[in-house]
Amino acid sequence: MIERTVSAGKAAAKNTSSGNIRLSDKRKKISASITPSNQDKRNAYRDSRKVSSTGGAVASAAAADSANKRAKLNRTEKPRKKTVWVRSGFDYSLFTIVLVLLAFGLIMMFSASYAVAYSTKGDSLYYLKKQALFAVVGLAAMIAAANFDYHIFSKKLVLYGLGGLSLVLMGAVKVAGSVGNGAERWLEIGGITFQPSEILKFAVIVVFAYMIDKRYGYLKDFKKGYIPFMIVLGVSCFSLMIQPHLSATIIVFAIGFSMMFVGGLNPKHLLISILIMVPLVVLGVMLLKQLGYDYFDARIISFMDPEADIRNDTFQTYQSLVTIGSGGLFGLGFGNSRQKYAYLPEARNDFIFPIICEELGFVGAALVILLFVLLIWRGFYICIKARDKFGMMLAFGITFQMGLQALLNIAVVTNSVPNTGISLPFFSYGGSALLMQLGEMGILLNVSRKAALK
Repeated sequence: MIERTVSAGKAAAKNTSSGNIRLSDKRKKISASITPSNQDKRNAYRDSRKVSSTGGAVASAAAADSANKRAKLNRTEKPRKKTVWVRSGFDYSLFTIVLVLLAFGLIMMFSASYAVAYSTKGDSLYYLKKQALFAVVGLAAMIAAANFDYHIFSKKLVLYGLGGLSLVLMGAVKVAGSVGNGAERWLEIGGITFQPSEILKFAVIVVFAYMIDKRYGYLKDFKKGYIPFMIVLGVSCFSLMIQPHLSATIIVFAIGFSMMFVGGLNPKHLLISILIMVPLVVLGVMLLKQLGYDYFDARIISFMDPEADIRNDTFQTYQSLVTIGSGGLFGLGFGNSRQKYAYLPEARNDFIFPIICEELGFVGAALVILLFVLLIWRGFYICIKARDKFGMMLAFGITFQMGLQALLNIAVVTNSVPNTGISLPFFSYGGSALLMQLGEMGILLNVSRKAALK
């Protein structure tokens, strides 16, 4: 009886030992196929410490199996896909459109200006030379901007520097600015005259793009989302109104409002901004009239009835309509305009589009409009395909500015809206404006280099 008990004990021990060996071999095979992570090993060790000494072998095997199952789940879990943005060449379609607009603009600016340049400067190429110089510098700036990462404008030092510089220059206009057509809009530094409002427009675009990108989670909030935007927009518009520069005020407000709408601000808050802005503009105009800026009434009269006073207040608008009508379908021919001989004021500047209509007719005017439509379409396409929120809003703001200025200029010269003195991008004479426009096109090209374009 004792011998049978001893034999049974030995057999049980042998079976247990054999089972442990088989479990050990199994663990080795599992470990060889699936190697658990360090965290899994720690979990297995913690599980094995909890078991009692009597069932240690079986419990250890169970703990090991549990750890291996966790490791297997970790290995079979699909990794998160990361979006990879491939750097591509810039958008050659946009580049071509800009070059065509620039060349076309230089040619038509020369045609519109050589008569006045010869009579006042003694050199028919005077304005062309200056504009061509800024065009060359602007092309260099465009190519440089197309090759520098646009995210440099999201750096706080650059952002605050650009915003501060634009406000300082706007303040300097009131102190040392030159007066023209009843307004202080120009500043002369180093023999170069420019409008600081051109820099302010770009600064508003950059600041709003940055704020929309960084404060995206607060855009629906009135205090954290809406108020900061309105502070920036209000200061910018106020600095323009005191010059006074009504056209730039309208453009800056429209740029800011459209960027806030596209960026995702609460539409109810945007409606509030419109309800606030309209009476403020009316109040500002009334105040400026009291201060002696009385040309607002003349522009309203000119808009309502261009023939009311064709010798004085409505002369420019009336002559603009006569110039457009003189061109007919195909125009009088390049260089054959009659109205540019001192009949149409500012023919090389804000009223260059009527000269295009007179010399190239309806066909030439339609071609100019088509080029701007293509520019806007390509700009918005780049905006949609932009790499990130900052690039998207930057592209949208620049494209919207170009399109809005072209639309308002054509609307002014055709007397569709009151005369507000808005230049036609790439066509109107003005070195600082052309330089800024080409630089902004370079930034748009830079956005396209990192966009997912087809």
